[in-house]
Amino acid sequence: MPAVSTRGLGWLPDVPSIKDYTENSAEVSTLLTRTQVSSRVGSVSTKGGGRASAAAAAPALSPTVDLRAFCSPIEDQQALGSCTANAAAGLVEYFEKRASGRYIDASRLFIYKATRNLLGLTGDTGAYLRSTMGALVLFGAPPEQYWPYEIVSFDVEPTAFCYAFAANFQAIKYFRLDPSPLTGAQVLQNIKNYLGAGFPSMFGFPVYDEYMHIPANGQVAFPAPNSRLYGGHANVAVGYDDNLTINSDKGALLVRNSWGTGWGLNGYAWLAYRYVTEGLAVDWWSVVKDEWVDTGKF
Repeated sequence: MPAVSTRGLGWLPDVPSIKDYTENSAEVSTLLTRTQVSSRVGSVSTKGGGRASAAAAAPALSPTVDLRAFCSPIEDQQALGSCTANAAAGLVEYFEKRASGRYIDASRLFIYKATRNLLGLTGDTGAYLRSTMGALVLFGAPPEQYWPYEIVSFDVEPTAFCYAFAANFQAIKYFRLDPSPLTGAQVLQNIKNYLGAGFPSMFGFPVYDEYMHIPANGQVAFPAPNSRLYGGHANVAVGYDDNLTINSDKGALLVRNSWGTGWGLNGYAWLAYRYVTEGLAVDWWSVVKDEWVDTGKF
C-alpha cells in the first residue's frame, strides 16, 4: 500500500448555480430524449412537482449496475492535486469507449493546467469540477503522449500544438445531477437513474480515514465521528449495488478512483449510499454528446 503522502487529492467544493445545465436544459434534454435515460429524465423533480407521471412510468431499476467493462484503465494521479482532471478524463473516455470501442487517452496534466488557467490560478491548488469540464470543452485535451503525466511539469504551459485538439470536445454538454433544492435521497435516485441507462457521473467528497485506509474488501464506510479528514477528492460513479451492506448502511456506489490499481479493488471501491443521502458526496456531473447518442449505445 503506497504511503498516504503520495496520494493526491484536489477537489475544491462548489455549490449549485442557477446557470448550471441540468437534464431540463434545452441543450441537454434534446440529446437525452434520444437515449435510454429518456424515460427517466425529469423523474426526480427539481421544482417540487409536475413529474409524478414520469416517475411512475419509468421502468424499475436493476438492483445492481456495473459499468467497469467500458472504462479506460485506472490511472494514478500520484501526489498531484489533479483528481478533477483525472475524473473528467476518465468520464469522457468511458463514453468514447462505449460509443465506438476506442478513445483518446486524454492528457490529464493538460486538463489540470488548462483548468487552472481558466480560473487564473497557479500552483497545485486543486480545482472545481464545473471549471474542469468547462476547460475541457473550451480547450480540449491532446492525447497523453503529446503532454505526458510528469507531475514535476504540472505548472508548465503546454505548447500551442496541445491546444489544437479542442474540436474533439466542443460538442460535449455537461450537466449537474444535484441541482438545488434536491434532497440527498433525490440526488441518489438521479445518480442511479443515469447509471441504469449507462451514464456514469463524477462527484466530489471529503476523504476520511475510511477511504484513505480502505479495507481489503474495498468497502468505504460512512466516516466515524473521530475519523481524520484529509481533504476533498473527486471520483467517478460507475455502478451501484442496492443489496451491499457496509457496516449497518445498506446500498453502495461503485466508484472509480485515480490512485492506481494497488488501491481498493484494482482501483475501484464501494462507497456507502449514506455519503450521498447525508450530503457528503456532492457536485455531481455527467456528460452527453450528439455523436455518442447517434451510436445507439445509450
